[in-house]
Amino acid sequence: MRLKRIEIENFKGVGAPQSIDLKPITLLFGPNSAGKSTILQALHYFREILERNNPDPDQTIAGGLIDLGGFKALVHNHEFHRPIIIKLVIDLSAEQGSEWLPLNSGASIDDEAFKNLGVRYIVGENTDLKDYAVVQEVGVAVEVRWSDQLERPYVSVLSTEMDGEPVASIKSPPQEGRAIVTDFNFSHPLLQQIVDFDDPIDDEIVDGLDDAPEEGADDPFNSPLAGEVWELSRDLARDTTAFDGDDFRVSVDTEFGALPDISSSLASDLRDPDVSKFELESSTPRVHALSTMLDELLLGPPRIVAQHLNQMTYVGPLREIPARSYRPQLSPDESRWAQGLAAWDLLYTDTSGRLMETVNAWLSDDERIGSDYRLEDVAFREIPVPSRISTLFERGLTEDDLGELQDLYEALSVRHEISLRDFKKGILVAPSDVGVGISQMIPVLVGCLSDRAGLMAVEQPELHIHPAMQVGLGDLFISSAVGSDESGSATKSLLIETHSEHIILRLLRRIRETSERELPPGAPPMSPDDLAVIYVQSDELGVSFSHLRVDEEGEFIDRWPRGFFEERSEELF
Repeated sequence: MRLKRIEIENFKGVGAPQSIDLKPITLLFGPNSAGKSTILQALHYFREILERNNPDPDQTIAGGLIDLGGFKALVHNHEFHRPIIIKLVIDLSAEQGSEWLPLNSGASIDDEAFKNLGVRYIVGENTDLKDYAVVQEVGVAVEVRWSDQLERPYVSVLSTEMDGEPVASIKSPPQEGRAIVTDFNFSHPLLQQIVDFDDPIDDEIVDGLDDAPEEGADDPFNSPLAGEVWELSRDLARDTTAFDGDDFRVSVDTEFGALPDISSSLASDLRDPDVSKFELESSTPRVHALSTMLDELLLGPPRIVAQHLNQMTYVGPLREIPARSYRPQLSPDESRWAQGLAAWDLLYTDTSGRLMETVNAWLSDDERIGSDYRLEDVAFREIPVPSRISTLFERGLTEDDLGELQDLYEALSVRHEISLRDFKKGILVAPSDVGVGISQMIPVLVGCLSDRAGLMAVEQPELHIHPAMQVGLGDLFISSAVGSDESGSATKSLLIETHSEHIILRLLRRIRETSERELPPGAPPMSPDDLAVIYVQSDELGVSFSHLRVDEEGEFIDRWPRGFFEERSEELF
């Protein structure tokens, strides 16, 4: 599962719609205050909406220095009449279905209501009919508007899409109990009946069609749902005072606005229907088929997006250095990642020692980060004063005290501290006693090397780090995001806000060496498809994002905008 694309409109400095395509490694470059953090803030805002139905947040779940300031601070130019629109697209191509798309993934395979539907067409049934069987990507868009009457923002539209085609929307005015389903895409391929006109077993299906389409023809009404369930759409409730048109509509239970509770089954309401229209020949209630399908099509994608955002690791631009006698927080708290302390919590609670071993391999290896330090778990036994053992020492030990002293020593509690060993000088030092760059880098290393899957967003990973170490971070990013697990599939993707020329130069070098088959032993391979370089700039029209393409030779196809990375040539020539 990977975040594939972000679309933003009327958010912060972004006015006109902007689309940002992300790759396993996405780098955000640009001048200070150009709007690089806009993408990260849009993700935090989207998460607040899905998880807490909060379109007016200040402090966020991610914690740290993220203070969004509410809708008034977020809407473009503080113009309340503008709607904030954010859309996220998730790539599921590496998955074998999703728990949030049970019909598509094979549940209810024997349910008559869904027989022969593409939405539950499983790999292995007949691979000649489809290139793939399960949904490859989902998209979710929210539109947030300001209500003058209520003096608060609300989610006015929630829209979903699957495999690049719209599915449906839930829309609501700024009133309770007025959310309805609209813009339903009856012609979506997932709702079409699977018919192979060359397959004898489908003769009965073909004979049952009034006007069987020609082979390969796109017939949106060749769907069991269009012919059986959706024919009741003309009899469904509609509120013409709020919405006009003849679109298919079903009222949806929401607390306020267009966003239902995605943690519960979708509660839809069909008002005063003809009961006879709900019975299929197989005695399966149409209302069951309708509610089951709507739940998956309307809430499945938001659940997937919410799960992905819930797994996001956000490391902020200023990481806190652990104090002396640091005590880890035992209860997981993802907001501590923003300040970097969650990384130290992981190191302290890693009883196997594997994480620290992996971090040290990167931290001290000359072919990687190449620092002079290693992390060490140092154990202490502390003698309370006063206590029996301190009394023995104070009066002076005798030979008769040795047995008791041994027992008292073994009863002392053990305290652990993570220290850094300067292996050139052979001394142990606290994190606060070394150059700040090392301590700032540890959370980045731990975040990349931990088993936390999903998106990892980092601001300024190069902070206070020597250029030689910055190029090592480039290799760390490749190893973490490109083919990082035993199956060869990446377990996480990286969204990096940076000013580091050295990081991008290392990535370009690895692309060139990979294409020319000249990778040094142990160096991670990389292709242009693994990298997205986004240049962010701002002018009088607002923030814009430019995708700078890279070729197989590790060269930029597109020119860098004026004023960035030109300093080197200007100083040299």
